[in-house]
Amino acid sequence: MKNDHAMITVVPLGPGSSELLTFQSAEELKKPKQLLVLRTARHPVSSWLEEQGVPFESLDSFYDLYEDFEAMHGAMAAWLWKKAEEQLVCFGVMDPAADGAVQALKKECPENAILRVLPGVTAADQVFSSLPGSHEVSGAVQLFTATGFLSRSFDPSVPILLTEVDSRLLAGQIKLRLSELFPDETEICFFAPGESAKRTCRVIPLFQLDSGKHFDHTCAVFIPGLDCLQRTRFTFQDLEKIVSRLCAPDGCPWDRVQTHESLRPYLVEEAWEAVNAIEDQDPDHLADELGDVLFQVFIHASIGQRYDEFSLTDVLSGICSKMIRRHPHVFGSQVYGSSASVAEGWEALKRGETGSKTVGETLDTVSQALPSLKYSIKMYKKLAQLPAFRRRPEEISKEIRLHAEKLEKEFRPEEIALLLMKCTELCYREDQDAEIILHRGVETLKKQYQKAENAIFADEKRPENLTFQELRVYLKQVEDEIE
Repeated sequence: MKNDHAMITVVPLGPGSSELLTFQSAEELKKPKQLLVLRTARHPVSSWLEEQGVPFESLDSFYDLYEDFEAMHGAMAAWLWKKAEEQLVCFGVMDPAADGAVQALKKECPENAILRVLPGVTAADQVFSSLPGSHEVSGAVQLFTATGFLSRSFDPSVPILLTEVDSRLLAGQIKLRLSELFPDETEICFFAPGESAKRTCRVIPLFQLDSGKHFDHTCAVFIPGLDCLQRTRFTFQDLEKIVSRLCAPDGCPWDRVQTHESLRPYLVEEAWEAVNAIEDQDPDHLADELGDVLFQVFIHASIGQRYDEFSLTDVLSGICSKMIRRHPHVFGSQVYGSSASVAEGWEALKRGETGSKTVGETLDTVSQALPSLKYSIKMYKKLAQLPAFRRRPEEISKEIRLHAEKLEKEFRPEEIALLLMKCTELCYREDQDAEIILHRGVETLKKQYQKAENAIFADEKRPENLTFQELRVYLKQVEDEIE
């Protein structure tokens, strides 16, 4: 017979011994005329229930049926709600706040159904009461299950408590994740398997976390928070705090007086140094230069917040919203058949955002502050929305030759401008960046001349005494030596 209102009561079994059950939880577990289900029969409370003569079922079989935890939790919730249609259900878990099946029950709760979650003693309560005096907690703590921690972000400056470290493999994965930010010698508190109310804590270095032989669901790890000045690896939050400190009234005299305008040349300079690192195919140098670019973003955000213009959250929210909005084929139901159609869709979305109705109107959205070559390429990219501007490279090359021939007869600035623009159009059609190509060419000329100059000096000659034809001979000699 179906209940008019399906009802499930979630009871916290606590992290170990039945001594940690609250009176309310113990009474709820022993209620007659209900289906008592434990998430796992491997919890110590199952022995206490058997001693009390209380019948129960467990969901242990679900672990063998599913490899994905999210799918398993969803299946557990569906099974429990189906049972709740027939009778009252009491569901026992170690910690309702951290249990995935309980979260799935909340998410899949049918209309008019009732889900009660009782309070109780958690693994965190047990661990905190057993911490040694030198590691007592007085402020905020980040609480994760061990498996949940592997896919979650965390702040290394705030203490962390990990529960349910149930295998050596899992302990090793946690060690590797923590080692990304914490030194290997960092002292952590390890709570070995145990069911008593008072737990035994061992203080060990982080690198020994997975050296033990015995693990089960009662194992826990406490990691004290480390300030960024005590670490050599850092996070976005660390950089935000460092920039805030630098720009504070008692911070760095140089940083705190900077403005958006005064920082303009540094933003461009750092971006180009990152481009040079890419050109040099030097990953370590690139990582360093991208850090400089990122610092520019953070200090501009700090200035924006100081003058109530915008915050770092505004910067992040803006780009995240834009990427989601402009990728409907990834985050929505839109389907694009090729990269070309993706580009066309991108331009259409941008026109919709700016209110531009014609190609001519979209030209006004190209920033005039761009370097001239980049400005030209951006213009041709906008104009390429028109079929007439989707020309073949050979057509553009022919026009370049015509402009070059005119310049042989007479130098005219407007002809130079047209020649440069056609060169940038050709670069765009060939999917190349004119700014980078020219920069690379100038760099090659520099290296070529420097080598030629050394050869000239070796011949006991002076470059300033050579004719252009004589200099060309030396330049030609070293041409093949330049990468």
